[in-house]
This record gives sequence, structure tokens and C-alpha cells, in this order.
Amino acid sequence: MDVKTVFDIVESGVKTEIIIGASWTYWKFVIQRASEPATNLDIDVKFVGKQDSKWIIEITATLENKSQARLEYKDLQITARYFLAGDKIEDGGPQIKYQLNAPRSIDERIGGKERFFVTPPYINPTQLFRHRYVTYISGDATFVWIQTKLSIHPKGGWQKVNAQRIFRASE
Repeated sequence: MDVKTVFDIVESGVKTEIIIGASWTYWKFVIQRASEPATNLDIDVKFVGKQDSKWIIEITATLENKSQARLEYKDLQITARYFLAGDKIEDGGPQIKYQLNAPRSIDERIGGKERFFVTPPYINPTQLFRHRYVTYISGDATFVWIQTKLSIHPKGGWQKVNAQRIFRASE
């Protein structure tokens, strides 16, 4: 076998590897969007018990990074609204898109200031992180409505993500 034949075989192999590599890159980052963050935000509440006529509750916000890229995030805010047995059930206004009106909030106790989970600045690829917040609501509460929102930083700047769930107060 002469040198030219060997060179032609190597050159052909390199071209094949470049085509395969380019195809894989296109598939992974354009078709599957593997470099873009994909998140799942879920909420849970544990009614720990009653003391001093109040429910002690543990709120868990679970953030899951389902992508192959590190996800930067900040400002994981929590709002806990609740109902008492005598509260009317009615629609809210246009500012809350006519969802259930729940005027009672744990934020009333701190002058309407916002509450935040303590968070790290990022979550690694495929990682799941549980943020916990312990607080209390009235012992006469019948339901608690948890709302969370945070800012994530995918390509193109900060974006808001939110989640909400309602729970029946129970022992």
C-alpha cells in the first residue's frame, strides 16, 4: 500500500468523523435543545401540628433541573394564603385572572413584605433541590393556597416561572 492510498483512507475517515460530529451536535443542541434549561417546580405542604391555636406548617418547593445545562436562579418567593371557615368563596379580579379570591396571607404579619426561600445561585444539570420554609397559619384555617415564583436565567436573560397549589388543612 502506498502513502497516497493511506492518506486517502485517513482523509476519508476524518471527513466521516466531522460529518458524524456535526450531525450529533445539531441533534443535541438544535433539535433536542440540550443547552437550554428545562425546569419543574412543585409545591407541597406538611401540616406539622397545632400549638398556641395555630397550624405549624412546612412548605416545600421542589425545583428540578431537567436539562443538561446549569440553571441560574434567584428570588424564589413564597406566598401563603389561607381561608377560615366563615370566609366567602368568590372570584378575584382581573389582576389575578379571576382566580379564587383569598385575602388572608401570612405576609400580613410582616407588613405585606415579600417572603423568600434561602437558595443557592444555581442548580446543576439533572439535580433536584428541595427548599423548605417553616411558618404558621391560623389554627382555624380550612385551606391554604401556596404560590411560588422565581427568576431563572436561560439564554436571553431572566425569566419568571411560577407554580401554585391549594391544600386542605388537616392533621
